[in-house]
Amino acid sequence: MKKAAIAVAVLSAVVSGSTLAATVYDAEGTSLKVGGRLEFRGDFNGNDKGEEIEGTMLNKSRVRLNVAGETDIGAGMKGFGFWEAEQGVKSSAGTSTEQETTFKQRYMYVGMKGDFGSLSFGRQNTAGVQISDMSDIGTFTGDQKAFVSAGNEQINNTIAYGYDFESFKLKASYIADDEKNADGYGLSGIYSAPFGLDIGLGYAANDLGTDKGSADQIIAGLGYTMGDLYFGATYTTGDKNDKADTEFTGIEVSAQYKITKEFRLIAAYQNQEEETKNVTKDTADFFELTGRYDFTKNFRSYLAYKANGLDDKDAGYKVEDTIRLGLRYDF
Repeated sequence: MKKAAIAVAVLSAVVSGSTLAATVYDAEGTSLKVGGRLEFRGDFNGNDKGEEIEGTMLNKSRVRLNVAGETDIGAGMKGFGFWEAEQGVKSSAGTSTEQETTFKQRYMYVGMKGDFGSLSFGRQNTAGVQISDMSDIGTFTGDQKAFVSAGNEQINNTIAYGYDFESFKLKASYIADDEKNADGYGLSGIYSAPFGLDIGLGYAANDLGTDKGSADQIIAGLGYTMGDLYFGATYTTGDKNDKADTEFTGIEVSAQYKITKEFRLIAAYQNQEEETKNVTKDTADFFELTGRYDFTKNFRSYLAYKANGLDDKDAGYKVEDTIRLGLRYDF
């Protein structure tokens, strides 16, 4: 494989703004794809945490760029790699010329796959994320995975294994931390019944450092698909820090209905709470309603309303509802 040819192909795809995650190189058993998204996100009234927006709009726009490669390495196996980064914007206008100049790395991992499954190393999702994803279909959903590092997404120093049976998806992960007594691990599985029902269960645990305690999480999920209707629910509980006696619980329920080929409605509810030394407070409590219109498979628009039910005392500030307008182009 000629390195110069790959470099030219990647540069050409990025500069030209090619669509549909373009395959920019495919020869001699090696392929390379470039993709990403450009997304305008404008928040009104309150930000995604429910904090009041002093002006008219908070700009939460972002751009993502990813590169995925795969190559035959013999014996029926393939080597693969994936990288993705995101850049946001400065939410300022008027006479300001501030701009965001740095990319935040989201993923960077390399691995091998074959009849044995897949094994990868780097910054990637842990095993429990596939359970959290069962209810993460909204604009503001997805925090069920964020309680402990060993169950979260985009984690450094992660070794991940995955195997897909006919009706069962198994994932395992191990975090080899560079700090002492801070490693973690996770295991999860999803069983898919032939009538549209998915059942998932996962467990994750990690130490927090020398004499800093440990954290663990159990997460369970259900998903059901019937034609144009999807329903998902997840429940999680565990210790955020056993030494500080901090426990957590979280529930997320979501549904999506495709009214037409282009238009769909998404509704979700999330509640999360933490208890420290017998004192309990909510950390999230909201209902979301989103309308999404897909002009093409590359371009969509959406309008989301987040009714924030979090108590002002628990939040530490006056909680506001959020309205988000979005336009997204995928390539």
